[in-house]
Amino acid sequence: MPASLFIHSPQNKDWLRAKWDALVTLHATDRAAADATWDDLIRAYSEPHRTYHNLSHIIALLRHAEAERARIERPEVVKFAIWFHDVIYDTRSKTNEERSAQWARGAMEKMGIDHQLITMVEQCILATQQHQVNVANIPDLPLFLDIDLSILGTPSAIYRHYGQGIRSEYGWVPSADYRAGRSEILRQFIDRPTLFFTPLMNARYETQARDNLAWELKELSST
Repeated sequence: MPASLFIHSPQNKDWLRAKWDALVTLHATDRAAADATWDDLIRAYSEPHRTYHNLSHIIALLRHAEAERARIERPEVVKFAIWFHDVIYDTRSKTNEERSAQWARGAMEKMGIDHQLITMVEQCILATQQHQVNVANIPDLPLFLDIDLSILGTPSAIYRHYGQGIRSEYGWVPSADYRAGRSEILRQFIDRPTLFFTPLMNARYETQARDNLAWELKELSST
């Protein structure tokens, strides 16, 4: 598996810019603020410690959302949530989701985005903390969460590369501590009745995801 799997290309950055421009043209009233937010997002997702939670992650999720657009009621909610959900990513912190949600609210307010839309995006981001559908007023929240977790159900070679990326992001954690912490997270997912909330995503990814999680747990216990 090539090391560049989770590294974006200049062409992909052009694609990202086009997607951002299309989104903010429809929903932002302050274009200067939208341009400044774009610059901030690119800087954030280009931080050197991000070997998985970087621009390639945003590209993958946006493309996935486009593929599922027929099943999305409010695409602007899903797209803004994708853009903002990992803008703060500090592996030494336990408040990344809250800080990302706060960051998103501030940025969207500066861009002049509708208050209701801001609140829905904020709730989507906060839901990624436990990856649970914790509010009922956002019809696209289950699919947004499923898209964010779709990496779990990818073919085993891609999943293993994903695992390497996560380990690299936590490179400062001693091996034994990482194995214990990562194993606890994986077991929490495995113990859920289903990993995916929407029927189509469940049918598409559930079996492979459980195989991948079981494989990684075994690897973590044997190293």
